[in-house]
Amino acid sequence: MATIIEIRASNPDTTEQLGSKPKFWFRLYDSESKRDERLWLFKYSRSTAGESWSEKVACDIAELLGVEHPLVELAEFEGKHGCASRKFLDPNQGEDLIHGSELLAGHVTGYDKDKVRKHKDHSLKNIFAALKALVPESELPALHMKFAGYMFLDALICNTDRHHDNWGMLRSLTATGASYRLAPSFDHASSLGRELLDEKRKLLLEGHQVETYINKGHGGIFWGDEDVKGENPLQLVLKARQEHPTCFAPWEERLKSLASADFERIISNIPADWMSPLAKDFSLELLNITAARLRSTQND
Repeated sequence: MATIIEIRASNPDTTEQLGSKPKFWFRLYDSESKRDERLWLFKYSRSTAGESWSEKVACDIAELLGVEHPLVELAEFEGKHGCASRKFLDPNQGEDLIHGSELLAGHVTGYDKDKVRKHKDHSLKNIFAALKALVPESELPALHMKFAGYMFLDALICNTDRHHDNWGMLRSLTATGASYRLAPSFDHASSLGRELLDEKRKLLLEGHQVETYINKGHGGIFWGDEDVKGENPLQLVLKARQEHPTCFAPWEERLKSLASADFERIISNIPADWMSPLAKDFSLELLNITAARLRSTQND
């Protein structure tokens, strides 16, 4: 079964101010009272929202794909469920995180970094343009491929929350200037239908409507200049891989090596009092459908 971190009241160090849900940083100690040098961020999960298990399952699937991500574990604090994410900034490297909103505002004329929802300028075209301005030309193909992996993960798990503050670059300052690398993929809780109630999951499963649910979702990245909503995460990849096939080819190859049993193993590790049987069945069906669509070589 999945690890569950029990957070003691004496552990929390500070309170994280960003975001809409209560969360705080804490230190983790092992059985010999040795301190983890990196902080962990605990996020409470709302009682019916499934944010803790969706984050954990999503990150375990990222691990299967080879997408870089923070370590995430289920966690409890004062009897309340949540998840804990290990801080990916290395205190010894002198790096800082520059969110996508700041990067785009610095490289796309008129970009409004304070707007979060329905931000049509947060498009793949503009994201790739901003990335191009940050690294040497020789590093750009690898950077584009890595970002494509984040999109591929979003498509697989139906993550609808890749807005411009849910990705970023790590900046290191040196004597010769700044260097950048893509930050690990983070904040995947809005995925796998975690917001649904079991009654709705049952109806969708029995009515063979899971694919309809998948196709209705809108993500945080836009495709066309005239679109009024972010592109569906699955459709975004199916479109983008036609224009950038080399970016997505490695992720398609990695997916070929995975089977439904791999997804089922990850899901089955979540305790029943955290993730209901219907939530498990629905998530597995969703993953099987998206994986099949992403393996397809047909144009959609």
